[in-house]
Amino acid sequence: TYWIVFDPQIRGRVWSVNSGTHDLPRPKMWRKRSVLDYKGGVCRSDDGGKTWKKSNIGMDEIAPTHILLDPASPPAARVLYVAAMNRGVYKSVDGGKNWELRNKGISQPQPLAWRLAMDSGGTLYVIIARRSEDGSIGNAGDGAVYRSRDGAENWERMSLPNGVNGPNGLAIDPRSPNRLYLAAWARATGMHGDGGGIFVSENGGKSWRQVLDRDRHVYDLTIDPRNTNIIYATGFESSAWHSVDRGEHWMRIPGFNFKWGHRVIPDPSDPNSVYVTTFGGSVWHGSVKGKPAVLDIATPQLEPGR
Repeated sequence: TYWIVFDPQIRGRVWSVNSGTHDLPRPKMWRKRSVLDYKGGVCRSDDGGKTWKKSNIGMDEIAPTHILLDPASPPAARVLYVAAMNRGVYKSVDGGKNWELRNKGISQPQPLAWRLAMDSGGTLYVIIARRSEDGSIGNAGDGAVYRSRDGAENWERMSLPNGVNGPNGLAIDPRSPNRLYLAAWARATGMHGDGGGIFVSENGGKSWRQVLDRDRHVYDLTIDPRNTNIIYATGFESSAWHSVDRGEHWMRIPGFNFKWGHRVIPDPSDPNSVYVTTFGGSVWHGSVKGKPAVLDIATPQLEPGR
């Protein structure tokens, strides 16, 4: 299972997407295996996950990587969206029973749809993962971000920050839908890679400015639901980060230095602690205010105080 979403109004109803293989699909990692080898889809449970059934009518055997529920849709006819590698965006208007592709306006012929996001007004975003591993930019291998204002019926391509072609994650300020946070993956150029880090837009993606460049391989972003001024991020440079001022300044979370970070999840019982999921390194738990617990031999230049 790669992603799950719970129905906020129907107790026990949950949907999951599965890539159909233990080797989970991740953007920027297509060197050894074709995305077409992944066979999976959507499953639904109505008893809190005790039993599951397939929910794939109209959906090809795919590698889905994200599922998103429109909370404004009626409980009897939930609207769901799935991002699928090499396929694009699928939409369901009946709780996941039936699905249709909704790619109008997406220019890539086989879009590596990676992540979805929706703002408080219902505007939908999809991240298209970059295909290339090298430093090339301005070609068919570039990643992209698209926006839809009509429920995925039509998509418009958004501008990325200058030099960025590897968007990885997108978070939207719940209080201000024009404030966007973008996680980006660097291109393989320069000493540490170019075009990666964290970027902020205050005008709905018309322009961007970089707010974190010390870590240039950022995987994803998380906004703390208890305090939207607090944002977390992690990536593949042995670092996890947090900001307490809406992404303007970033501090490294002390003690975490596993190479492949996945996602930061706020601890619901302790506002000063987080969980960090990883690729192959289990789950880390610790305080965002503690002192460094171990010496970081992988990325000492990113240690707190440097």
